[in-house]
Order: sequence, then C-alpha cells, then structure tokens
Amino acid sequence: MSRSRQDPHKARLRRDRIRREKHAADGGRAAEAGPPPLPAAPNLPRFASERSLRELHALLEGQEFTSAKEVNARLAELTRGGGLSEKAAAWKRDDPKWRAQELAYDALETNDFEDALRLVNDALKLDPDCTDAQRLMVSLLPMSLENRIHLMKEVVEKAERNFGEEFFRENAGHFWGIVETRPYMRAKLHLAELLVEAGRLEEGAAVYARILELCPGDNLGVRYQLPALYLALRQTERASEFLSRSSDEEEYSAALAWARILERWQAGKLDEAEVALKTARKVNPFLEDYLCGAKKPPEQPPEYFTPGDESEAQAYAGPLSLAVQHNPGFREWLQQRK
Repeated sequence: MSRSRQDPHKARLRRDRIRREKHAADGGRAAEAGPPPLPAAPNLPRFASERSLRELHALLEGQEFTSAKEVNARLAELTRGGGLSEKAAAWKRDDPKWRAQELAYDALETNDFEDALRLVNDALKLDPDCTDAQRLMVSLLPMSLENRIHLMKEVVEKAERNFGEEFFRENAGHFWGIVETRPYMRAKLHLAELLVEAGRLEEGAAVYARILELCPGDNLGVRYQLPALYLALRQTERASEFLSRSSDEEEYSAALAWARILERWQAGKLDEAEVALKTARKVNPFLEDYLCGAKKPPEQPPEYFTPGDESEAQAYAGPLSLAVQHNPGFREWLQQRK
C-alpha cells in the first residue's frame, strides 16, 4: 500500500483511538456535573482503566460473595503486589475471546497503521465476533463512505444479536457500567458519526439518541452532538426538550451554550437568543468566528481541549457549523451582532 493511501487511514485510526473515546477514558464513571471530562495524559495507554476493570471482572468470575466486605477483601488480595494483568492473562490463557479483545486494545492504542492492521487480523482469527476488531477493520480498510456505513451497521447488528433482546431489556440504562458492552457502544458511536458524515442526519440522530437511552450517564459525550443535529433538522421542539434537560451545563459547555442561541432563534424567541448569545460569548468566545463563517472548522477536531479555549471551539465547531448551514438566516443574524 502506498504512503499516500496509508496516511488518511492513520488519521482515521487516531480519531478512532482518541477523539471518539475522549469522554470515556476514565474507567466507566458516570458523567458528573461540571465541565466535560478531558482525555487522559497522552503518554498513558488509552484503555488502561478499561483493561484493569476487565481483568478484575475476570478474576472474580464465578465467585460468590455474601457482603461488600468480602468483595473488597478479595479485590485487595488480587491487587496486592501488582501483577493484575499477568494473573488475568494466566487465568484466561485458553479463552480466545479474551485474547482477541486484548489484541484489539493493542490495536486501538497504536498509532502505526501496519501494526494496527496486523493486530486486528490476529484478533479476528481468534474471535470473529470481536466487535472492537471488526470496527477497526472497517475503519482501516479503504472503501467508500456508503460501504463503510453498510459494514459498520453489520458490526453493530451482529453485536446486538450476540447480546440478545433480553440482555438489552435487563441492562438498558447501565450499558457503560458493563465492560463487555463498551466495544458495542464504540461501534454504535462510530456508526452515528459516519451517518452524519454522509449527510444522513435523521439516522445519525436516532443512533445518538439510542446511545443515550442505553447510557444516560453519557460516557461517550453524545449530549454535545445531538442538539446540533436536531437544529440542523429543524426539529426545534426536540432540541428545546433536550437542552432543557442539560440547561445547567450551558454555563460551562460551549457546545450547549451556542446550541441554545440557535434553538431560541429557530423558535422565534429573538430577545432570548440575544440573552443566550451574551452567555455563550462568556462560556467560549472563539466559537463565534466558526459559526459566522470567518473561520472554517478543522478537518480533524483537536485530540484534547481546554474549556473556554479555542481548542474547545474547534472540538464542537463541526456539528454546530452543520446546524448553521441548515439555517442560513441564523448566520446573517449572528454576523449582524458581531
């Protein structure tokens, strides 16, 4: 494969490894009030917390406890002296699904295209149902966007069949807390992003909304994308309802603060849109240039951002600019208030 064909896929791999999981890197804690979680330091493995959680689950597998005290005592015993990974690997050495997921984590954590492809192939030989490996294979291989969407849908649907309907009924609302569901959630997020990239906004919004149903704690940061899609689709009532559930975050989230302006404008509440504009400028003044058209959103959002900084504006400029493109009168209104 030529260098020119490798580079775009390396970029896609980096996005897959970093940007798409930037809200999910800290071990499955539910989203808390306050600024959106930022990624771990770049020199740390992206999936260290998830791997550790998975290892603990494996070593506790099949054991029965009568109290939280017993569980904590067993956890202390397992973690004493380190070597948790080695213990889990020894316990699971004959489990091909376990080994396949470990290889998939390695592939997600590398920046090298060839290594990633090799690791993914090895993972799929061990477990053709390994969702992370399937998803990465779809990301890495050159193909049209529509074909990529088709294959990613197949990855998602296959994972859903493997879980079964009863699993979804029992666990909806707690998906990110179950480590085994995380590859599926990543695949579903990837599918939503591909649909939006293809301009299939209604479908993309539906996938984002389903992700939130499965994980209301929103470890994947979907709540910062969905209002912009509703506004692009001119579904004002949906956008209003959604933003009302996250109104406290508008004081520090640029994505939601600027979405509120367009929502009020779309609803015909221009005085309230003016008030929202003043608030959004305090939250992050840099987004205005992107929404006015003075600056173009970056092709790739930054891997890390600081709230209130231009890096945050760049992180959310894409979906909000898409919403503005579908509401051309809003851009004119905003430009008049510069």
